[in-house]
Amino acid sequence: MNTTKLYLIRHGETEQNKTGVLMGSTDTPLNDHGRFQALALRERINALEVDSIFASPLTRTVETATLVFGDQARIVTDSSLQEFHFGEWEGMHFSAIAQQYPEIWQMWLTDWEKTHIPGAEAFAAFKYRVISVVEEIVRTHPGKKVAVVSHGGCIRSLLAHFFCESVAKGYWQFKVDNATLSEIEFMGELPILIRFNYR
Repeated sequence: MNTTKLYLIRHGETEQNKTGVLMGSTDTPLNDHGRFQALALRERINALEVDSIFASPLTRTVETATLVFGDQARIVTDSSLQEFHFGEWEGMHFSAIAQQYPEIWQMWLTDWEKTHIPGAEAFAAFKYRVISVVEEIVRTHPGKKVAVVSHGGCIRSLLAHFFCESVAKGYWQFKVDNATLSEIEFMGELPILIRFNYR
């Protein structure tokens, strides 16, 4: 049986990651350390061959994909791979969110899927778009090696979907660091976690 390999890569560090500011769908570039992280990951996975590369269209993910796979790599962008849109929380520091929205913040930490953030995308819609596009990528690339360069929330949702009872229950069980690779091998429809947070 042919196996399909899926490589999930989170973008490198940004200044907002460094300072604890929630970016969500806001378009921000990598900082110098984030570029260093992406190049370091490239060195670690130098022998990695992929048939297709997909990425969120945001600058930080496209830049990471280019640094990891090279300037000549063909990168297909898809807006379904973008990070969750946090509405009024976008651009706010985590501590400010906790202070200004204490009840919603606590709810998000315990039951994020049912939390409604003012002006934000519905979590059910976010989960659906991310999982749907990645499952379609896997389905249409049988026996291939595919890389998806995306965001922390997206990769958490995917890992929870594939390996936990539900996305809501599994989301916070995965801490996905910047510029790391998680590898899933599909034996038919069975997902097997080969590597997590590799760098």
